[in-house]
Amino acid sequence: MRYNSRELAQLAIQQPKYFTKEGSLFMKESSSSLKNDFFGRKKNDVYVERWCRIRSNMMFYFKGKDMLSDPYGVIILERSSIIEASEESQSFAFIIVFPKDDKFHYLAAHTMEQRDEWMAALQQATYEGLREHFYHLRRALTARTGRDPMSDENIGQISGVPPPAINDSDYHAEEPVLEMSVACSDLPNDLDGQPPTTFVAISIMTPPHQTSWIRCAQTEIIQKNSNPDYLTTVSFSNPRDITMVTRFKGTVYDVRDRAHGKIVQIGQTVCTMREIVAAAGNRLTLPLTTYGGFQEQGTLTLLLWELPSPQHTPSDLPDLTEQARSSDDENVKGASSSFPGFQSRKSAFKRRANSISRDSVLKSVFVNPATKSYRPTVEKEPLCVQENMAECVFSFSVPQLMLELFMQEDRERNNILCQLGELKDPYENMRKDILDERIKRLDIYLEAVEALKSQSGTHFKRSCDKADKATEFAPLNLHLQRMRVTTSSKKDEFYDFITVGAFTAYAMKYKSGGLKKMLHNSFKDNNASAQPSITTLLLKIETLERNLNLLKTKTEWYANQIKAFIKQNARTSVIDPFPTFSEKIVELISLCESPTIKEAETELQESEEKVHNITLKSKPSMSTMEQMSIEMKQNLVKLGELHNNSAADERSWQNDVVSTVEALTGQVTKLCQHASNCLALTQIIEGHQYRTMLSSIQYRRDVVLSQALTSVIAGIYTKLATHGKDLSFQHQISHIGILLQFESLLSTYGDEMGMLEDMIVAVDDLNDVTIRLTCSGDDSRQLPTMTGHRSHIIVDIPVPASLFSKLPSEIQRGQQIKLCPVLFTMGINEQATLAERFGDTSLQDQVNRENVYEMRNYWDKFMKLSKRKSTGEVSKTDSLEVLLTRLQEAVGSKKPKNVDILQLASQLTHEMYGIRFTSCKSAKDRTAMSVTLEQCMILQRQYWLDARTFSHLLDTMRSEGTRRTNTMKNLGIRKYAFNSLQIMALPKLYRPPDGTYGKTQT
Repeated sequence: MRYNSRELAQLAIQQPKYFTKEGSLFMKESSSSLKNDFFGRKKNDVYVERWCRIRSNMMFYFKGKDMLSDPYGVIILERSSIIEASEESQSFAFIIVFPKDDKFHYLAAHTMEQRDEWMAALQQATYEGLREHFYHLRRALTARTGRDPMSDENIGQISGVPPPAINDSDYHAEEPVLEMSVACSDLPNDLDGQPPTTFVAISIMTPPHQTSWIRCAQTEIIQKNSNPDYLTTVSFSNPRDITMVTRFKGTVYDVRDRAHGKIVQIGQTVCTMREIVAAAGNRLTLPLTTYGGFQEQGTLTLLLWELPSPQHTPSDLPDLTEQARSSDDENVKGASSSFPGFQSRKSAFKRRANSISRDSVLKSVFVNPATKSYRPTVEKEPLCVQENMAECVFSFSVPQLMLELFMQEDRERNNILCQLGELKDPYENMRKDILDERIKRLDIYLEAVEALKSQSGTHFKRSCDKADKATEFAPLNLHLQRMRVTTSSKKDEFYDFITVGAFTAYAMKYKSGGLKKMLHNSFKDNNASAQPSITTLLLKIETLERNLNLLKTKTEWYANQIKAFIKQNARTSVIDPFPTFSEKIVELISLCESPTIKEAETELQESEEKVHNITLKSKPSMSTMEQMSIEMKQNLVKLGELHNNSAADERSWQNDVVSTVEALTGQVTKLCQHASNCLALTQIIEGHQYRTMLSSIQYRRDVVLSQALTSVIAGIYTKLATHGKDLSFQHQISHIGILLQFESLLSTYGDEMGMLEDMIVAVDDLNDVTIRLTCSGDDSRQLPTMTGHRSHIIVDIPVPASLFSKLPSEIQRGQQIKLCPVLFTMGINEQATLAERFGDTSLQDQVNRENVYEMRNYWDKFMKLSKRKSTGEVSKTDSLEVLLTRLQEAVGSKKPKNVDILQLASQLTHEMYGIRFTSCKSAKDRTAMSVTLEQCMILQRQYWLDARTFSHLLDTMRSEGTRRTNTMKNLGIRKYAFNSLQIMALPKLYRPPDGTYGKTQT
């Protein structure tokens, strides 16, 4: 049989609602340590207690006797028989037997009743058992009612009444229809006389169709407390899961050894949903009894939170308490026994309009959300905190767009080389070598596109696949981490983070370091003479090409603006872009008159003369470049006259403006094309001997830029969802761009130094990217598109018409929004300790110094914009100045593992409406510690979370929150990849709770 062990392990730990039965059983196993053939001893068989779960025709069993342990194995139950084993020494034993198989599976339950339940559940788990049970029920119903329940007219009806229509797609994990908090009191001390370390497991059973308990949730572990108030809530997102007759069982466990999963049951209690609803304030307190129901062991309290909240409750929502008290048994048993209020969800949906699955911007970008809710109390007021983590659908699609853009540019460059015509020796052979090198890279890119297209299943690249060369253009473990905070006095607030692995070419390794080091070594001036080195000249050419493409793009945009205004007959608006349009053309002419381009033009002309044996008696008075420049200056003069001529006939004036602008646009295109041809020959001459090295650097640079830009596009969507209709935010991005703050937790030791060097260049290259917002129309799943070149990439991001119509007119007309990336880095692991003591952290210090300067530049613009817009914003910019000063002081200090830098930079970013990105090597372990800490610090700053609750909630998020789910999705194990030595190296606030970490694949 072929199977995927990781997928099976993930199936084994999914929500209890997918399992028909679960609990602890004793499994008979061989103790190989007692086997000794030499002395004639036989292998000894022992019964080991394991947690077991039945799903479909599979029974999963775990290493330990509870769900805290890891999945250990699975038994496929198809064609099996279940037989009682009364001859076994172990009480309440039974056997799973397969035909033509000598191997039996011996199991035992705790009681006779449990044995009978397990035997029945196992027998019915096979498809044959289900089929027999189905036919038995069908015959019984036909005999009682006289009608076949499976006939077409009766399918889906109960007593001839259609069931209530419930569309499962209308319910999402982020929108619970029911939420409960759990607390205990007066729990007994442990054997040492100390308060117990406990958690509560909640199981449900809805008769009559459910006959066994289904474990649906558990709380966090609270240490040494006889009266614990648990922060983790029990949530249900689908009304099918709960009715008024649903029974709840709460079981309290004492955790004796958290690292090894050793737990002891303290007590349990059982109630129904009707009892909770009927209790005063929907708060029900019940005594805990030991197994068998003999001795009381404290109390368990269940508190049902009203959803939706009172200020959003629709008028037709029935009163829960009154309906619970007035309902009789017949109503409960009927089809109308669903939990009241589920048919009146419109108002609740409106309240949840910004949830990931329902938001008009986010629902097409992020999928498969995982959710955890907490209810801490702040100043006697309950606070609802919800964590969401979702996959980004762009992880494999946007890198394909990037590769198409790179391939298009490389083909254009090849065409330019071919258009040079025949070249003199040895230039002809040099050109052929460079073309061959680029064609090899194009073939690799084509294979990468096909590999990305073939990706299916998950929407993210797992951390264990980071060395996979076929998907190296995709970002690693890209997710949205969202915190939603709700209070009774405020609207919902959202705090979004993009978590992603370091932008690095992991498959290419780090023998020569990362990109920053490779570029420094390649382009540094090793020539001591006055003449520039070859590589410096290549760098100049690269800069010239970047500036040419940028100016060409800007002039085309302004030209389109002028023509658009003329179509609208808006003469006043037409005149506004004239000066800037002319200014950009003058800059372009000046750039083409640089000595480097002039020398390249002379070299190209001499090569053509030698190839065609042309001997000119006298050189022309001016070059092609100069002729083009004169023609363009003449048209600029004409445009200036039109700008000043206000008395001219309107129709004639418009025609003259359009013809002059189009003439200038065509001349710009020809001038840039001629300049590129001239530079291409110089690149052949100077870059031939470096072609392999330069191609390798370009490939690596494309890889990391693809990862970075994919992550940025995901982040922009989250910011548009929360602030897209905010006029202040719109004004800000239109004038000063979007702030992108990247947090790196990489060290400067070993391979992580190379990863950091890659990431530095990737973030810096984002300065060459601009964003345009377009209207997606009716297609909500329309992908972004890209145009331009590596030197200037333009990303068109489609947004819903409802948002696009609210944007400023200049953005609607296609204004390009600038990206303002900053990177702050601080190593926190054991490798960072080695770098601080025995290595070199100068790169880390340099990056932080350079980026605090960039942060100040953005802050200066932000402050001027705020003061110009409203004097009421001045107080906020004053507080930002204090934060910025503290950040500069932190960057200038020599404190080891100074995480204050990261925390201050994060706070500044949130205050200036920037987008937050957090990265470590794989965005799994250190990233989890960072984002959970940042979430709790936001709650402490914004909602006055006290120190004790801060520590409690921080540990709870790390033990029960969505980041544990992230480790499971990546590796199939709900553990962070830290060992005890690595834990000691982490700063105290970045350490996970005991029992949540261990040795695993990183």
